[in-house]
Amino acid sequence: MGRLSDILRLENHAVAIYREKTLPEDAFVPQNGHCTLPSLFVRCTRLGGKCAADSAHSPCHGSKSGFGFGGMGSRQRSAWSASTVPEEVRENMAHKSSGMSFFKDADIAMLQLEPIKDYGDGSDVIVFQDLDDAIDQDKPIEVVAFLVDPSRLAVLQQLAAFSKTTPGPAVIMPYGHACQQVYAIPRGEGESDDPHAVVGMTDLYARRYIDKDKMSFAVPYKLYKRMVDDIDSSFLMKEKYNGYMDACL
Repeated sequence: MGRLSDILRLENHAVAIYREKTLPEDAFVPQNGHCTLPSLFVRCTRLGGKCAADSAHSPCHGSKSGFGFGGMGSRQRSAWSASTVPEEVRENMAHKSSGMSFFKDADIAMLQLEPIKDYGDGSDVIVFQDLDDAIDQDKPIEVVAFLVDPSRLAVLQQLAAFSKTTPGPAVIMPYGHACQQVYAIPRGEGESDDPHAVVGMTDLYARRYIDKDKMSFAVPYKLYKRMVDDIDSSFLMKEKYNGYMDACL
């Protein structure tokens, strides 16, 4: 495993996420199932190797945005689904669902959805690969993602903050589908001069597919490289860090 994974005493695989023009012949490709996250990101964290999907093999509505296949068909419909949908809206707009009631109304839900960028046009492929292998093969990595417990999450968030020179948090936990939190949102952060790490798996639907004590931690590749460069001068080289990990793991 890579140096950061070793320091974290990671029990699974750190994952590189990038894009290819076609499905790699050596990748696992999901053949069925509504939510693609378990057969891509979660599978890769557990088994390593390489997993990939094109739009046809990623049928979930959220993944069209979350995995860079052109975006959701209607953000307004997504906002209704995430909020409490008034009866008159359901009658007039043929929106059958009463909504998930995550937000008071669709306007509030839309405020959370609007910052999430859509990527692609559905003509390419998203690839999840063991991070060390992807680096060795010089793949065009966009995002690095971990699946970690609270103790390792605490270490990662502190390392992300170590050399941040601007005010505010180094880590954010934005609303979104789990696939958006793992890929689209951190990819968008990579376009910023002040990128944030993204904590995810707050999507209540997707939580059924992961261990109860795990959250995702995803960063644009340039932030990951900064974090690795910071290791030698950071708290990770202090003896107290090993004591912390001994006590927490």
